[in-house]
Amino acid sequence: MKVTGHPVFWLKPQNSKYFSSPYLSVFAADISNSGWYGFPFLPKYGVVKISRHSGGIPIHPENSDRQIKASEVEKMRSFLKMTLPELVDASLVYTRRCLYIDTLDGHFWIDNHPEIKGLSVSSGGSGHGFKMAPLLGEIAADVVEEKSHQFSQRFRWRHLRPNTLLVEEARCIEI
Repeated sequence: MKVTGHPVFWLKPQNSKYFSSPYLSVFAADISNSGWYGFPFLPKYGVVKISRHSGGIPIHPENSDRQIKASEVEKMRSFLKMTLPELVDASLVYTRRCLYIDTLDGHFWIDNHPEIKGLSVSSGGSGHGFKMAPLLGEIAADVVEEKSHQFSQRFRWRHLRPNTLLVEEARCIEI
């Protein structure tokens, strides 16, 4: 497993109307190629949230600087220029680096431990674990009960090396 950090931006639009439902919903902008996704206007905070699902940068969960780089802000503004031009000049009110815990290949790790009887592991999905929770629970339950599931082999216990490539289909990987 590895920990990576991903940029998150909160922008305050001058006019929230067109960034609110029904005009804008949660979106993914060709996420496997661009990485960009976002959430409509959040009235409680007065912002639109934009983030990027990518390979991220390696980061220590406790001892790393989680500041967003100027180059990441530039990439976000470039994305907005092409997709949501009214947000290009919106005030950037907050940024943070979202932490993922991923397997090296980007696939979930859901299996019984090969040597420790009674130990099951379900991990490695911070980048998309929440939205997959209903399906992941079913897979994990089947694995614990030693039943077959159509995704059991994909998420099985496996030996990965530090040079294993990230191959998750829904993530923008910049080479």
